[in-house]
Amino acid sequence: MTWTDHLCDVCQKNEPIGVASTSIPFSCAYCGECAARGADPEWIFHYLLEDVGNGDPSQIRQGLVTYKDGAYISFHDWAKLIQAKP
Repeated sequence: MTWTDHLCDVCQKNEPIGVASTSIPFSCAYCGECAARGADPEWIFHYLLEDVGNGDPSQIRQGLVTYKDGAYISFHDWAKLIQAKP
């Protein structure tokens, strides 16, 4: 958790406004924009893909969002990026 670093756990760039539950549930520090978008930290996407979906992104529900490389992206777009890397 980056709350002690005064950074949002999702984007890791903005100051958090508070702590809230993620989609799994797990509490994280959120900035206003990430909270408004309902975004999850990227590590949760890794957990969902490998431990919940057994490597199959189609097993994970639609509508999840994270922040990566300066943009908010859906779980399924994120999974395509991750699986395309060698």
